[in-house]
Amino acid sequence: MPWAAPQDPVTSDSLLSLFLACLTADGATAAGSRVYKPGDWPAQSGQLPVIKLRILRENRQSAGRGTVMYTTTATIRVMGEVESYAEPDNAGAAAAEGACWALKRQIEVAIVNSYALFMRIQQIASIDSQLAYNSEGRTHVAAIIMDFAVEFFEDSDSFAAIAADDAADVLLSATNYAPDVPVSADISLNP
Repeated sequence: MPWAAPQDPVTSDSLLSLFLACLTADGATAAGSRVYKPGDWPAQSGQLPVIKLRILRENRQSAGRGTVMYTTTATIRVMGEVESYAEPDNAGAAAAEGACWALKRQIEVAIVNSYALFMRIQQIASIDSQLAYNSEGRTHVAAIIMDFAVEFFEDSDSFAAIAADDAADVLLSATNYAPDVPVSADISLNP
């Protein structure tokens, strides 16, 4: 499974992996399987469209003094890049821009419609998007930069999980009966 099971603590990194799974699902975006985490290298012409993912920042707000409980907001940056060849009357730039906005919509639908994501978070508090493009060469390259502010809850399990063995048996004994009449039960938890 590419993401944490619901009972496992949610972390920014596990959410980043979940974003990767959402965006690489069959038919989710025009980028197909060209979704990279971390997205920290430049893409080359002919390899576009691509989507790059990274954790931009993380902020924890305490739920109160004396507790290890936080509302954490992770800002996950999703950057989609597309290209189009230069054409007369700036048609190539318009095509790149149109493809970029279409990719933006595909990314939003893949993330916002993810049941697996919303089982682990409280909300997507905001999505901030901006378009950037470059038309200096034979191809026009456009990028959509989307910052998803994902809010989730963390408690002591997220920081200091207690290691424990699974219980196999429970032995119950009554201590308020006369000593000559013992009352007890031994219950196996794994029949």
